[in-house]
Amino acid sequence: MGRRRKKRTNSWFTGICLILLLPVFITTLMQRMRLENLIYGKDGVQEVFTTADSEKNMEGEIRQHLENRKSLLAEQTETTDDGRKEEDDAVEIKILQIVAQEIGVDKPPETIKAQCVIARTNLYDAMQAGTKEPEKMTPERQQELWGENYDKNYQKLKSCVEATAGEVLLYDGTYIYAAYHAISSGRTRNMSELYEDADMPYLVMSECHADTTAEGYLSVFYYEKEEFLEKCRAAYPDAELTEPGQIEIKSRDAAEYVTKINVAGETYDGEQFRHALELPSACFSITEMDGHVRIVAKGMGHGFGLSQNTAEELAKEGYAYREILEYFYKGAVIGQAGDL
Repeated sequence: MGRRRKKRTNSWFTGICLILLLPVFITTLMQRMRLENLIYGKDGVQEVFTTADSEKNMEGEIRQHLENRKSLLAEQTETTDDGRKEEDDAVEIKILQIVAQEIGVDKPPETIKAQCVIARTNLYDAMQAGTKEPEKMTPERQQELWGENYDKNYQKLKSCVEATAGEVLLYDGTYIYAAYHAISSGRTRNMSELYEDADMPYLVMSECHADTTAEGYLSVFYYEKEEFLEKCRAAYPDAELTEPGQIEIKSRDAAEYVTKINVAGETYDGEQFRHALELPSACFSITEMDGHVRIVAKGMGHGFGLSQNTAEELAKEGYAYREILEYFYKGAVIGQAGDL
């Protein structure tokens, strides 16, 4: 008798719990549906876009950007106001996903706003030219990465995107090559020193003193002599390498990044060597000592355009995003993408 009463009590208790939790399940489901509708659009289907590794394809991107400026013809298109708005809204959702991929959501809002303008500039430039678009972070990846902070982080990015709606960086009436990187060597680079024919006067040297004390600024790599040679032979299979001394830095730019390096008698680009040896930047030195080879690299990234670390420090000092962009892209102006 006692057992049956206890069993009925447990069943009654379980039923009450299910009734109480049912509204929570329904609310969670509805929130999820609204969130998917907001991110993916009315049909709840995520678009699939191509991506590009801007670091590894920097030279190709620069050449493509210059070619676009020379060959693009002005095209007039007709569209309704509603159609234009739907298209702009879709682009702004892309911007949020790109910015989520390109910069940490923990950065100050003004730094993120600057990155929004950079992302929008590069996206519109790619869309106009029909080239690969910047890499995006999918909503699924955002939820996986942010976890319980998803709603807060999403709203922070959304507010930054909305605060810069439609804004792009222009020079001489065209989209600029809005290069950026994580940490400089202590100053950003002048593009004309690496590519003399690059018509990018807005990418010039900017002092970034804060970068020299940033976490990750200095990277040191030690290799056994033969290990180092094998790594170099893999990168340059035609080179007859027998000694580390056959690899010699020939020139640097004003920001101390390697521009030319000699590998067994052949001269290569410093950025190419950096990627071949998987170094964080082309601002590096190579030293042979006691049967080992030591490589010291400064900064993270190619060093052109905006340094995200210095942009963060400027924001903390009270700089607005427009002032941050002006600091790194000399002579470029902020305009509206729809005006082009």
